[in-house]
Amino acid sequence: MRTLKIIAVSLLITACAEQATDHVRVENAWIAEIPPVIKVTAALMVLHNDGDKPRYLIDASSPRAESIEVHRSIVVDDLARMIRQPEVEIPAHGSVEFSNETGYHLMFYGTGEIKEGQKIPVSLKFKDGTILNAVYDVVDRRKRL
Repeated sequence: MRTLKIIAVSLLITACAEQATDHVRVENAWIAEIPPVIKVTAALMVLHNDGDKPRYLIDASSPRAESIEVHRSIVVDDLARMIRQPEVEIPAHGSVEFSNETGYHLMFYGTGEIKEGQKIPVSLKFKDGTILNAVYDVVDRRKRL
């Protein structure tokens, strides 16, 4: 009985935290398909903030990855580098595109086989503790570029 109460309270807390993200939404979320021998891939999306205050993405997780890091790719002296981002600001009434143009992306580590057509659940965590759950489509990167 005690276990059921703990689960019920946990679900209630999670539901309340997720409701607080009603001003943030994900659009065009996708993950690049990878062959079975590769264990890393990237995800792209657009994060919209319809709220009156900036929001800060600080982390992500998925049951399909050992870990996910928020990165930004930049070019320095003609060399591409990925830099882990402690946070990404989504401005009030604005958006941030995670794309090849901006360099922002989610880097998935320790994945299993990820094939085109699959749908992958991802939880996005914000600085205020709220979590936004989204589903990302797996696509062939060559079809998106």
